[in-house]
Amino acid sequence: MEQRFILEKENVVFDNQTGLMWQRGASTARTVWKDGFGYVEKLNAESFAGYSDWRYPSEDEIASLITPEENRTSGLYIDPIFENQRNCWSSSRREGHGHEASYADFYYGDMYLVEENYANLFVRAVRNRNTD
Repeated sequence: MEQRFILEKENVVFDNQTGLMWQRGASTARTVWKDGFGYVEKLNAESFAGYSDWRYPSEDEIASLITPEENRTSGLYIDPIFENQRNCWSSSRREGHGHEASYADFYYGDMYLVEENYANLFVRAVRNRNTD
């Protein structure tokens, strides 16, 4: 059986299931939702890992990283190849819910909504591998 996640360049993870490339870690600082876009712009300006087409992941994309079982070492519902950030924003926003944005909570293993200016969470950028 082919391994789903493959570490590339020490700081990038390729997902064989979705064809996406992910940051292994995430932003070093927590941020409100809207400031996450600036973080992604900075990654692109610096050509993080040699690429300048990083983006904020959609709700479905970040949700695809949630595993069905908890990792006993980290206590998180994410493959141990990734660093241990507990909560990561998605680019998805729900205006009908008072400007809430969705995020992956890898501690509880589910997606949630929170007021986008209230919470400070991490950003894990993604890119499509076929744009190499």
